[in-house]
Amino acid sequence: MTYLPPNVSVDSIANNRIINISEDVRLPAIVGAGPSKRTVTDYVITRGTSDPGWDALPTSGSAGSITITKVSPYPGATATYASWSGSFSGVNNSGGIYWNGTPGSTSPRSGEPYYISYEYPVPSTQFAPQIFTDSKEIAATYGTEDSDTPDITTAANIALENGAPAVMCLQVSGSAASSANWTTAFNKLKKKSNIAYLVPVSSGSTVRTAALQHCLVESVPSVGHERECIVGASPSATVANFLSLAAALKNKRAILVAPGTSITRTTPAGTVLTLHGGHISAALAGLITSQEKAIQPVTGKIITGFVIPDDQYEPYDMNRMGNAGVCVMYSKSGVIKVRHAITTDTTSADTREISIVAADDLVRRITREKLEEAYLGKGIVITESTPAAVAGTVKAIWSSLVRDGLISTYGTKNDPVTGEVPISAAQDTLEPTRINVTGSVKFLYPLNYITVEFFIYV
Repeated sequence: MTYLPPNVSVDSIANNRIINISEDVRLPAIVGAGPSKRTVTDYVITRGTSDPGWDALPTSGSAGSITITKVSPYPGATATYASWSGSFSGVNNSGGIYWNGTPGSTSPRSGEPYYISYEYPVPSTQFAPQIFTDSKEIAATYGTEDSDTPDITTAANIALENGAPAVMCLQVSGSAASSANWTTAFNKLKKKSNIAYLVPVSSGSTVRTAALQHCLVESVPSVGHERECIVGASPSATVANFLSLAAALKNKRAILVAPGTSITRTTPAGTVLTLHGGHISAALAGLITSQEKAIQPVTGKIITGFVIPDDQYEPYDMNRMGNAGVCVMYSKSGVIKVRHAITTDTTSADTREISIVAADDLVRRITREKLEEAYLGKGIVITESTPAAVAGTVKAIWSSLVRDGLISTYGTKNDPVTGEVPISAAQDTLEPTRINVTGSVKFLYPLNYITVEFFIYV
């Protein structure tokens, strides 16, 4: 051991909010409409030496696709500088502005800076999945929040405000009114293994159906991209509508949030936005992915980013929706909470509770990844001892999940009452290159109900 004299040692630790997003981090994927153009404001350019001549813009585009909105010798101007208005032309195919005026009079002098504002079509990368950790980055890509801003900006910001470590954003290419365009967007997420919840910022029934279908396909064992969708309803949705929507979805991989109506949000600029259920779906996705453990239940937790009326639903109606599988958010004294974090499949606690579905996915994912790391691609052949070795590895994996507080325990005996079975493994007689493992795990169930009975005595 190296000798140290008596001293005080002080070191700094990196901010834990500044994270390196890896494939192990489970994120919400926000899919929605976005802008067709980007706006550049007061970009400074230095006038070239050729008169007349071209100055390059930072963005290339075909002639006519880039629209110049303002040119001025100083930033912050409200309109194009009058003396220059007739001395520059539109943009050429290389993305340049042409000057043909008199330098120092109707056009800038050589070497003189000037400021230009313009619009240009979004690049093709706009329609590819992108990960963001900061609202400023989102605004730079999809525009700031205001009444004209497409849904994706607002929903992504709400997810971050509710604690999501990051968000994966994907803009729908083409008209958001076309369900086919949504399906095309969902297909772009097929290669992503780090999506926990798919959030379509839409209130359309065909989009909800397509989102669920995507999650079902991606969650089959042969694909191994376990994920759920969180969907919302339109601003006109009634209690009866929610009951019908939940019955139509009825799947543990579909979470339907309420309300859909009377949802507002005030932007930093003071604009009051009217939202729909797709936006508060993003809030729930952010809240769930913000938990320290994937199995942490969010029932009763506070959710932020929007405003709904206090006591919007009567308890009787909230009970009806909960019974049907609707995840209701309610407000008391301006504080919004998740009433019961449930899926649309209320068959049992295993399919109803969002945290249990997450635990199920977690066991699948970790078991698969660890077994792949240990055995596949290692040049291993199956001998008499191999099945026992694989069973031992599964036991070690599940023991680590118990130690980490992610599951309660795993089976060690046969119990026909509870369904418990011990871990066992055997070589498949029909497919001799496969080892079949059987076992059982017990989840950590959320505490939702307490029943008290007391006797009266005299």
